[in-house]
Amino acid sequence: MRLERPPVFSAFTDRAARWGVLPHEYAFGGWLAAMAVWLLWVAGPGSLQSQLFLACAVLSLALIAWCQRRPTPLRWRLRLLWYPSAMGLSFYALPGAVAALGRPNADARLSAIDRGLLGRPAAELLQAIASPALSDLLTVCYLFFFVVLLVGPGHYCWRDLARFRACIVGLFVLYALGFAGYVALPASGPFRALPELPPLPAGPLTQWMHPLIVGGSNGVDVFPSIHFTASFYLLLFDWWHYRRRFWLWLAPVLGLWLSTVYLRYHYLVDLLAGLPVAVLALWVMHRYQASETAARADASLFIAPPSPQG
Repeated sequence: MRLERPPVFSAFTDRAARWGVLPHEYAFGGWLAAMAVWLLWVAGPGSLQSQLFLACAVLSLALIAWCQRRPTPLRWRLRLLWYPSAMGLSFYALPGAVAALGRPNADARLSAIDRGLLGRPAAELLQAIASPALSDLLTVCYLFFFVVLLVGPGHYCWRDLARFRACIVGLFVLYALGFAGYVALPASGPFRALPELPPLPAGPLTQWMHPLIVGGSNGVDVFPSIHFTASFYLLLFDWWHYRRRFWLWLAPVLGLWLSTVYLRYHYLVDLLAGLPVAVLALWVMHRYQASETAARADASLFIAPPSPQG
């Protein structure tokens, strides 16, 4: 006997297909909506975090509808670029949200996993190779994450809208899962949670940048390591779409991965957890590129002429 889809589900999927909802809009938009509902239930509508997550979720839906009414390149870019903005807003709202939801700190659990894997903290093992010069070099590598995150997608945004759309699809599936991890297991990292570790030899650059890096953290952004996960995803995206940049960035990105543990911003388990997230994001991106949704989105740019008003 053939099982038919329930009428309500069929109506939902048909409407989603007609509006061209992308995988990352389900994932990251769904995470925003879930956080809004959870916070409204726990903290009430007067909570700033409730209002922010609800506003981000509603604006995500509004941009989808606005773009699909007349899908010009400008509208598509604004629709896609909304997600980095929503990511930034929600990133700095997460500490208040995590506190409102009563999520317990997970540093002890993550540190215990590292000890179970290695016998002692990963940062303590790396102390054997630590030096002020290496600390400064790996600080540069750690900061290279922002080059990878901005320049790679920015290049595709400017030069190739179809590839930019595919890049954003996987990247924000990744961010949805990563931010869900921040809520599930909020932690601040070894540099705060393991004060018993011997001091890290720091050169002048490390001494200068460490307070800025710590100040830019939201205090719960450890598990999984998005520094590892997003750079892994974007590096492999370049392998398929911009091979020359892959080779140019390979060495500093490898240094970036080492720096996350060496500089004590992450546990080893944060990187291990990030690997399947990155692989899933790459799989979603590839499935999207081969989908009818992608073909319709690309075709719409030839059907609707660009408008200077957007």
